[in-house]
Amino acid sequence: MVNIFCRDYPDIQHEVLASEITLLCLPVSLMFAEMNRLVNASMRKLFAVGCKFGAHIRLVSVTDEARQFLKDAKTDATTVYFAFGAEYYRLISDDSEYMDKASIPLLYVIALQPRFPEASRRKACALLRRKLVKVLGYYKAADRAKMPFPVNIVEHAYCRDPTYFYNPADIKTDSGSDGIKKRIADEKRKKKSSKKR
Repeated sequence: MVNIFCRDYPDIQHEVLASEITLLCLPVSLMFAEMNRLVNASMRKLFAVGCKFGAHIRLVSVTDEARQFLKDAKTDATTVYFAFGAEYYRLISDDSEYMDKASIPLLYVIALQPRFPEASRRKACALLRRKLVKVLGYYKAADRAKMPFPVNIVEHAYCRDPTYFYNPADIKTDSGSDGIKKRIADEKRKKKSSKKR
């Protein structure tokens, strides 16, 4: 299985898009929304080279042209990572314990998979953000540049906007649903206080 994986997805430094750098500068809620946009763009690119998707956006057919496209260094990294997660869906899990131990590239793959619930994908984004902060502190820029995507673009993202690289404690795990829960709790409090009057 490892040989097939290495053959299908060799270790190549793929082209980096400006949107991928910007992605690492966003709060989790916006990062998640941007991930969805990138997934749609990746699907269009894969359809154009003959890929077929089945239930839950799993990749069921990859043409020779598509395989060459995925191996081409000019193909953006997000499309390659999305395709990997969609093709090798049996190997990728959104289990909480699994995600806590996952590498930065694997968290990126998980966040790109629409078959997972939104909460799991948001958690993958938040974990990714926290681990990127640590990588920025532990490794030199020259070492990070040789690492797999998205670690290799951390320097670019940090230079563009260092805001979310300073304090990982401020990164919300599920910022979208946190806001919804807070709104519901506020509404319940208002109803209780109006009943007492």
